Amino acid sequence: MSSRIHSNKVIATLVFEELKRANKLYGTSFVSPHEGYAVILEELDEIFEEIKKKSPDKDRMMEEAIQVGAMAIKFIQSMDRWPWLDLKMSAHELKCLQRRYAVLTVDKLAELGHDPCLSCDKLCQWKP
Repeated sequence: MSSRIHSNKVIATLVFEELKRANKLYGTSFVSPHEGYAVILEELDEIFEEIKKKSPDKDRMMEEAIQVGAMAIKFIQSMDRWPWLDLKMSAHELKCLQRRYAVLTVDKLAELGHDPCLSCDKLCQWKP
């Protein structure tokens, strides 16, 4: 990778190429904000490890910064897959919404547009 990148367009292209590569390897979204945060933090830690070296490698820092950018975009894109955010609850409150609410009508399920039981959605038979 060239150590001279001047154009925002070139930088954006590199970030989106990295996002595409990472999505092929690890999937297109984070399961939760916690996972997204952990991945972004790991990439930041890798930049910091390079910065702390006696002779940091500019290209290596650029590669890690591009990965941070790609994972930040992935985090934003993943937010649509976390429907519980719209319920104004933390992930810790949501062990199982089916247990939290004894009865959910068909109308309420249609309004939500998704299975509200996030901890056992693979076992649930509800279909939108």
